[in-house]
Formats: sequence, structure tokens, C-alpha cells
Amino acid sequence: MVDDERYLLGIDAGTSVIKSVLFDVLGNEVAISRRDTPVLHPHPGWSEADMEAVWACARETISEVTSEGRGVRVAAVGISGTCCGAWLLDEDKLPVRPAILWNDARAAGILAEWQGDGTFERIFAISGNAPFPGYTLPVLAWLRRNEPETLDRARWLLFTKDWIRFKLTGEIANEETDCSYMPFDIRERAFSQELFDLAGVADCARLLPPMLGSAEIGGRVTPDVAAATGLPEGVPVVAGLVDVVASTLGAGASLPGQACSIVGTSALNSLVSSAPVFEPEGIGVQATMPNGHWLRSLVNTSGTLNIEWMLDMLAGVEKAQAADEGRTVFDVIEEMAQAVPVGSGGVMYHPYVNSAGVVSPFVNPAARAQFFGLSIEHTRAHLFRAVYEGVALSMLDAYEHMPEECEEILLSGGGARSKFWSQMFADATGRRVRVAGGSEFGARGAAMVAGVGAGIYSDIDDAARTATAVRTHEPNPDAAAHYRELYKLYVELYTTLGPLWRLRAEILNQEQAGVQAEIVHDTSQARDS
Repeated sequence: MVDDERYLLGIDAGTSVIKSVLFDVLGNEVAISRRDTPVLHPHPGWSEADMEAVWACARETISEVTSEGRGVRVAAVGISGTCCGAWLLDEDKLPVRPAILWNDARAAGILAEWQGDGTFERIFAISGNAPFPGYTLPVLAWLRRNEPETLDRARWLLFTKDWIRFKLTGEIANEETDCSYMPFDIRERAFSQELFDLAGVADCARLLPPMLGSAEIGGRVTPDVAAATGLPEGVPVVAGLVDVVASTLGAGASLPGQACSIVGTSALNSLVSSAPVFEPEGIGVQATMPNGHWLRSLVNTSGTLNIEWMLDMLAGVEKAQAADEGRTVFDVIEEMAQAVPVGSGGVMYHPYVNSAGVVSPFVNPAARAQFFGLSIEHTRAHLFRAVYEGVALSMLDAYEHMPEECEEILLSGGGARSKFWSQMFADATGRRVRVAGGSEFGARGAAMVAGVGAGIYSDIDDAARTATAVRTHEPNPDAAAHYRELYKLYVELYTTLGPLWRLRAEILNQEQAGVQAEIVHDTSQARDS
């Protein structure tokens, strides 16, 4: 099937880290290099990147892996990257301004307008995506209102990976899976002028470059880049993939009915479908896949973020114990949590610690985490287990709202390293959980499409078969039945808390406004004196 002497380079450009990973044709990681890419916050809620700095980091990681893998034959390069936002170039193919990233919040007010006037629903009906502030359409609308000169100067609208591909090859193009998260008709798999019109940025359609399929060759490594990175001149660079699709394919999910949960800082729960899916309505995101299918995703904005918060706030004693015993703090707290029965002695935790609130399977930006059911006999061990269980129940919540069933879930991300948590995900969802082997799934997905473009694999499904599972967790029937009962309480609680979360936010906003007014008053008095 394959030539074992050829290798594939996958580049994965995240929000704050970029990685280059060299893979053999069997999907094994051969060499890896990482660089932090600074995220700029020039104003509260803004999230930007210096485009040239991102490319510099990418170039450095490529150079490191080619040096480490000296002598290997790189057959093709693929790139995955974060979605949405806006990476704008002028007529001379130079950045117009710093890139606006997917997690930028400046367009929140515009999104609120769209939710009030029906634009939000119309966008979802065409795109299958629930817009969020960093979604490309509201970002363009914000620029039209606040930086019209930026759009007037712009000639090309790209996304993260497209910028890196341009720097590698000198060729400008978009790619279908990434375009799925912008003004895109998800049924027709094509750009939608109607969406530009709805957003009040009809003229921005002129910014779109040609759209390529994921495995299409988008250019070849230029002589200058070859000299700077160690890549052979002329190596093909395929169009690539948006990060969500790349990570899903990298874990091995490519066929309808296959599910994949990526438990990282956020928890992304996705299901491959043979047709576009619009349920639940107005919730979640959706992208095309390069094999003719679609990927429906419901996101909990807080995945391992809950564990990080728990370690910072509750586990000081356990950190010291772990250091004394030469173990990790995860070993200690999971040992404690395992000693507590399913249900955490009646303590329940909602895993909404992210200040963005909840975006699926319901939308409430005011939603926050809380422990429920505490009493004097509860210990930190009960709280530790409750946090793990809360995230597991949020995964069940996501798959309960998917309109199609799945029998098993591929699991990847940092959370998948824990055997304890992986088994809990199986018990809570009542589904078999298979833990994907490897660690760099976004880069692997990018390498997969590079292999298809280079003719190493016959198609995407052939490439996905190189992904393997390292562990399988079958649900325990008794635990699964117990979690089903707990899930009823989990849903009843957040349904009841919805208006209370909003009331809390209103009170907090009033308090903050009062503090700000007092600061202004004190400053004014100081000037007068």
C-alpha cells in the first residue's frame, strides 16, 4: 500500500502554539517541534496575532523537524489551523493588520443584534453554524463599522493555515473545511452571497480567493523557503484542513456514525454524518469533510480547564504529597477520587468554569460552574470526583442532543491520557470509548490529507485507517445506569439555574459599573484638588 521511505509533514497552527510533526506513512510520529505564538490583546476582549510572527514560528518548527529527521524524504506537507476570524492581505499580499483570531470578542454586540432581529437564525439555517463573536461574518461586520479603511485596503481574506501555506508556496487559496465556518452554504458546499448580504458586508465577497479541496495541491515549496527550512524545493503543499476536522480525522473518525471527543482545554464532541445536520437548532458548529461527509460538533468551552482550576484552587495538599512521593498530582487526586463511589456522595458539579459560559447543547453566556449538594461529611476527594464526573456528564449531554446515534466514541486530547477518566467517559455515556494512539492529532490529520494529495493513500478513509487505538474502555452497566439517573438531575439543575445565572450577571454588572463610576469620581476629585 505504501512506500516506507516516504514521510509526511503535518503543521498544526493552534491559537497560541504551532507544531510541526514528521510522520511516517504508517502514521507514527517521527519528530516534533513546538513554538509558542504570542496572542495579542490590545483591548479587553480582543484576540489577535502578528501574522509575520506566526510564520516565523512555523518556519522555525519546520527547520527543527527537518534537521531532526535529516535524510528522510518528505513527500508532501499538510497544514491544519484554527478557524474563523480574519487574516487579511492587501494587493501586494502583505498583512493589512494583525490577524483577528477565532476567540476574539469585539463583535459580541453585533451578535446580540443578530440574535434580536432574526439574523442569527437565518445564518444558522444556511450555514449550519451558530455564529459566535469570532465567527468570520460578525468580525467582517465589525470591521465595516469600526475599521472601514481596513476592508477598503484588503484584497484577500484567508485563515490561519492558508497564511502559512501562502508563505510556503507564494500561492493564495482557501480550503473547503475551513470555509465551512465562514459565509458558506453547508448544503451546497459553496460560498454564500446571501450570508454576506445578511451581515451587511456584501462587498466582502470580493476578498475570497479560489477554494480548494483539502487534498488538492495548493502550491509547492519555494526555493527561498527550502533554503530557510530544509524542506526540499518543489515539495507539494496540499490545501489542508481546519483544526476540528484535522483532529477528528487524526484520531481515526472518517465514516458516518463515527464519533470523536477531543478533551482538551475545551471539550469538542463531534459526529460524522452523511448529510448536513441542523439539530439541535441554533446550537454548535458544522463543517464539511474531505471525503464528502459532514462533521457536526457540540462544544463544552470547559474541558480540562475544570481540572486545571481544581488543581489551582483545591489541590495544594495533594501537590505537596505528590512531590514528596515522586508522583504526579494527577496520580494522587485520581486515587482519591476512585475511592469515592459513583455520584460523589451526592455532590454534583456543572463544568462551566470558562467565562464564556455555555455554547452547547444550550446557549447561556452567563452560565457558570458550581457544586451542588455539599454537606459537612464531604471531603476534597468528593469534590475531585464531582469535577471529573461533571465533565463526563457534559459529554453525555452533547451526545444526547446529537440527532444520530453512535455506538462508540474515539477519545483524544489531554484528558484521554487518564485511564480513570476515560473509563468514566465510557460509563457516563454508556458507550464504548476507544483512546486514539499518538498525541498530535491535528498535525496527523493534516499529514493524512498530504498523503492523499501525494498519492500515498488512495483516499481519506484509507489514510484514516493508519490511526490506531491504544486502549478500549467498555461501559460498566451498573455505573452507566447510575449516571443515567444523575444526568436527569444534571439537566434539571442547569435548566432551573438559567434565569438565576442571568440575574447573577446583571447584579455583577451593576456592581462593576458602580465601582467604575466611583473610580471616575475619585479621579475627578483628585484632579480638582
